[in-house]
Amino acid sequence: MVLSMNRLSLFILFVLTGFGLQAQTFSTITIQTVPAGPTFYVDGQAYNNAATLVWPTGSKHIVSFLLDPVEPNEPANLQTSRDGNTQYIFNGWLDNAGLLIPTSDPVQTVTADPRITTLTATLAVSYRVLVNFYNNGNPNSTSPPVCGSPGANPSGQTYPGVVFVGQTCYWSTVSVFVASGSVVNLNAIPYPGFVFTGWLFNSGPLNTYLTSITVKGPVNLTPVFAPAKRVHFLTNPLGMSVLVDHSVVPTRQTSDVTTCPSNEYLAVAPQFGIPPMCFGDFDFADGSKHVIGAPSPQVDTHGHWWVFDSFTNGMTANAIYTATNIATQDTLTATFDPGATATFNTNPPGLQLNVDGRQNWPSYNFVWALGSIHQVSAPSSNFSANGRQYTFQNWSNGGSAAQSVTVDQNAVNNGIRVIANYSVLSRVVVQSSPPGLAIQVDGTSCQTPCTLDRQSGVTMHVTAPTQIPMGVGARLDFANWSDGGASDHTFSVNQDSTTLTVNYTSSYLLNAASNPAGGVSFQFSPASPDMFFAQNTQVNVTAVPNPGFKFLRWGGALSGTYPSGSITMTAPESVVAQMNAIPYIPPAGVMNAAGSTPNSAVAPGSIISIYGQGLAPGLVVGQENPLAQTIGGVTVTINDQILGLLFVSPQQINAQVPSNLTDGQYTLSVQVAGQAPVTATFTVARDAPGLFFNTVNSQQYALALHPDGSPVTTDSPAAAGETISLLGTGFGPYAATVVDGFFPTTPAPALSDSLTITIGGQTPAPTWSGAAAGFVGIACTNFQVPSGLPSGTSVPLNVTINGVASNTVMLPIQ
Repeated sequence: MVLSMNRLSLFILFVLTGFGLQAQTFSTITIQTVPAGPTFYVDGQAYNNAATLVWPTGSKHIVSFLLDPVEPNEPANLQTSRDGNTQYIFNGWLDNAGLLIPTSDPVQTVTADPRITTLTATLAVSYRVLVNFYNNGNPNSTSPPVCGSPGANPSGQTYPGVVFVGQTCYWSTVSVFVASGSVVNLNAIPYPGFVFTGWLFNSGPLNTYLTSITVKGPVNLTPVFAPAKRVHFLTNPLGMSVLVDHSVVPTRQTSDVTTCPSNEYLAVAPQFGIPPMCFGDFDFADGSKHVIGAPSPQVDTHGHWWVFDSFTNGMTANAIYTATNIATQDTLTATFDPGATATFNTNPPGLQLNVDGRQNWPSYNFVWALGSIHQVSAPSSNFSANGRQYTFQNWSNGGSAAQSVTVDQNAVNNGIRVIANYSVLSRVVVQSSPPGLAIQVDGTSCQTPCTLDRQSGVTMHVTAPTQIPMGVGARLDFANWSDGGASDHTFSVNQDSTTLTVNYTSSYLLNAASNPAGGVSFQFSPASPDMFFAQNTQVNVTAVPNPGFKFLRWGGALSGTYPSGSITMTAPESVVAQMNAIPYIPPAGVMNAAGSTPNSAVAPGSIISIYGQGLAPGLVVGQENPLAQTIGGVTVTINDQILGLLFVSPQQINAQVPSNLTDGQYTLSVQVAGQAPVTATFTVARDAPGLFFNTVNSQQYALALHPDGSPVTTDSPAAAGETISLLGTGFGPYAATVVDGFFPTTPAPALSDSLTITIGGQTPAPTWSGAAAGFVGIACTNFQVPSGLPSGTSVPLNVTINGVASNTVMLPIQ
């Protein structure tokens, strides 16, 4: 007895065994087919899917795969599905251990064995492909007598066409079985009188003409054939070609469309009831659209040319013909006009012409219809393939440069041939060395090399820049033209081909500087006005120290400690003379601290400025009261008297002149720590007045104060009747002693000498003049601003002491 395995039977088996009842061994086996689906039997029980069975070990069982009765033209070892759409081809049984023999027998006797757990029937699957013809034709004959594209059918019968499924052709409904996964190519070939409109796959969308399917299940294929519209294409004259859907089609030599002339049949066998297909005949699908026309021009068998005009239905080239009313046949005749050959040449050959508004013709050889009119013109200026320029002279027929050509019978008989004659212009190639420079030719920019075409005998105006910048510190300098002309000159064109070259030389900038600035005067050999030197020029450079400086060494393109060297100019270069500042006072380097005055002398007790180089390591301001005698390592002496110092700097020292000096010439000495002393000669006079000022917009305005101590400025001008204070130095001795280097006593002493003020042409009397309180070496004079001065302006102002005038400054007036 065979037991089907399930959870309950396994549990009962376990319980019986576990309680020690009489034991019996069992084996489990799965019997199946790959793929699943066909019928197999186990001990007479039918299965369509895998069956898992539990058998007593050693029991015997019969397993079999059901085979169909053998049919003609079918394999003997197959089973067809119940719906008839699938065939399973039996390939043999296999067990899990690979021990079974013989495997090919569909019936197997199996003894239950725990080692054998699976038994599988391996199958190949094929699916039915139904090729369904709507018009079954001859159901007893699925294939035509002659199979081809389209082959031939028996006389007395009419078929829509044949199809190829794989390598086999059919013309009636047929079922074939194709192995699963196979790719099957399909082709449908309509017979004369019919067209193929597409395939229906399983009643799905149409697929046209050549296609393929991959068989993965049953397939219904329906080739759709339809009656065609027969269209005959003729020509007038007969035998010319037409264009149908962009293909060249020959036509028949006779106008009888019911029969085909000899040798003018298309290579398609005719069938019953359908006219044969001749040259120029087409079967079109109902409603289909086609582009029609004719090659033009054409030559007939007699060598005569013809030009397409139109079809007899009025359609012209590239017209769209729509096939309608398939029950009737259409005849379309393409009419042609006699043609004339027209050839247009140029002398020399290869130049362009304009024919019917177009220049880029492949050639200027045409065939034109009788009676047609064409426009032909020769450009006044023309260029050959090598770029030479030509000028139009005349046509060989004596016509104008632009002319109309009418095709008459004489042209048809003899053709048209006309030549356009041209003369070449002289060529001038303008070059430069180096190339790629921009010059002017007749006022137009020319990037060299440039090619110019001119009439022989004319002159060209060429202009080359004398200098061309080439980046920082480099330029090109005009050298010469190859014809010897100046940078701007005229050139006569008198040869067929000429090369004119402008030559330049490279020049480079030599930069020379000193550190610190102004420390040296350079000498160059050879000299250059703008410090540019021609390439490869050897330039000798000498550094001559300016007063107050000493040469140390070179930097940049030169090196060493000798103040001369040479540089070869192959690129922009820079040299730096490293200088050391040394104490130096130039002649007239000692002056009134208020600035330049009419009298170069300075007064005893006044503030002076000492100008020069290297006078101090840096700017240092001294104390105000009393003045320091040494600042920043700098000391100034006159006849062993040490001067009080207000400040020192490398270019200027302000100091107080001793008040005990009498009129005469003196020498002062400036001692900078670590440096040799430097001296200067100056003159001392009792009175040497100078007025302090502020410079605004290059204008010197008096240093004057309002009564409240605020400065008089253009924004706060002096008012008429106001008493202001004017500050200066060198106003002469005071009525009481003032100690050098200290603020004056309080009250401040008055001047010993009388002082005159001149302002805007008026001389107001000072209300008081003397030492300025809170300042060392500074004098002050107070006066009332007179009325009558122009308001809103600045007026000139100076003072005079004992006939010695000060500098003139400006005073803003309200």
